[in-house]
Amino acid sequence: MSTMTASLPEERTNQTAIRPTGRSARKPRPPGEEEAISGARFFLSNSGAAGHSPELGREFSSEGEVRVEALKLGVTYYSLREWRPVADFTGKNPELKREPVTKKGTG
Repeated sequence: MSTMTASLPEERTNQTAIRPTGRSARKPRPPGEEEAISGARFFLSNSGAAGHSPELGREFSSEGEVRVEALKLGVTYYSLREWRPVADFTGKNPELKREPVTKKGTG
């Protein structure tokens, strides 16, 4: 009695190794989009701050800029969002909601 061993064709094994995962590549956001969406403001921390309360230093227009400057100076940075409380009386129960406050002069 003879035994035969069958192997998969080389073509088939190569196809399974190259199979796409189905995940698309992450697309980078255009510069400034993240800041515009979140409405955040970015500040360096004052290097002389005692650490008990945050002291905001120079303001930057984007998180990327403040990250680089904070790395150069060896300090931390703050991301700050400002909110306005809004009362909503449309339903049975009044609700207290919030809306982001944007900088003056921005569209």
